[in-house]
Amino acid sequence: MPYDLVIRRAQLRGRATLADIAIAGPRIAAVAGRIEAPGRQEIDAAGRLVTEPFVDCHFHIDKAFTGTLVGRFAYPLRDPDGIAPGADPVAQHRALKPGYTVDGVAARIERALALALGHGTLAVRMFVDVDPIQRLVALRAALRARDRYGDRMTLQICAFPQEGGMRDAATVALMEEALALGADVVGGIPWIEPDADAAQEHIARCFALAVRADRDVHLLCDDLPDPRSRTLEMAAAAAIRHGYHGRLACSHAGALRSYAEDHARAVIDLVRTAGAHIVVIPTLNLLGTLTRVEALLAAGVTVCCGQDDLDNFFYPLGRADMLEAAAFLVHAARLTTPQGLETAFDCVTRHGARALRLADYGLHAGARADLVVFEARTVHEALQMQAPRAYVIARGRVVATTVCQTTIVG
Repeated sequence: MPYDLVIRRAQLRGRATLADIAIAGPRIAAVAGRIEAPGRQEIDAAGRLVTEPFVDCHFHIDKAFTGTLVGRFAYPLRDPDGIAPGADPVAQHRALKPGYTVDGVAARIERALALALGHGTLAVRMFVDVDPIQRLVALRAALRARDRYGDRMTLQICAFPQEGGMRDAATVALMEEALALGADVVGGIPWIEPDADAAQEHIARCFALAVRADRDVHLLCDDLPDPRSRTLEMAAAAAIRHGYHGRLACSHAGALRSYAEDHARAVIDLVRTAGAHIVVIPTLNLLGTLTRVEALLAAGVTVCCGQDDLDNFFYPLGRADMLEAAAFLVHAARLTTPQGLETAFDCVTRHGARALRLADYGLHAGARADLVVFEARTVHEALQMQAPRAYVIARGRVVATTVCQTTIVG
């Protein structure tokens, strides 16, 4: 019997010779040097790189494409110490929320998901705001978008109290309602609290919600390189207390870079013990705010990446392309050796799958047939040239193709 799809002559990471990949239904059936059985559909990779798909671990997708709605002011990347006076992107975005509609937010989310899908990202943790201003409009929009794209992408919705307020009963009630409606992850942002006691309470309430609903936790910790900011270690300690090994992700962790060496080592060890995953945003965590990526990796901590922002008040660019994020990470974390390039690619693929706990992710028999065929032969070439994704395959079927051709005239 023929397979549904066979990819011929694929270059796989870590394999010296080319391989065929057979797909039956939504699963990889076999990976071998030569598969004799035909496929109802066949793709000749002709030596091109074939990998697992990209994973975006942190995307404020409800804010995508809002940069032009009320003027434009992006997060000032030139200023590593914080937001420039008079330029508060949170306040800028807050002004939009009374006008939110499910239709409007869903349209922007779907536009972002279409971009991500075309670039080979098939798993996204979508952060959506939950707050007393727009209540659950963004969440309902994300649920609608997940219904539309969920047959091709793994879409985890993270209920996120962007305005803070985890000590506010109304916000906590909305978070509970969001989980009941279908949110997958409890989000939080403890670093914005006014003092350590308030940050501890913020984290405690997030874990209380998560434990009751059996959800993972994703916290934004220590965005700025302030050595007084200690929410990463607070979060890791809470994960250990609650038995949440492997179920906590912490984004940014910028303060870790500014700690004294002995304290930084102690915090990294605590993070490793908690099994916490560190999510960096290479496009934003530049100029002094990128955490200690190399030290975390050396300690065995999972480091992965997110798009975070796309064309909004925090960041004016972005293409929902995790290959672009990996290239930024190469520069920002100085991952410029051959092994460093492979590690950067892991941060947007395998490490992200670990953080999102994607059990059937991989390029082996039995894994879900989510694959990307690059117009490149190696990870190095893919990163250097930002290679087009010739084919994106989700659940065993081709869902996107890209053809690029440049002709030099004269």
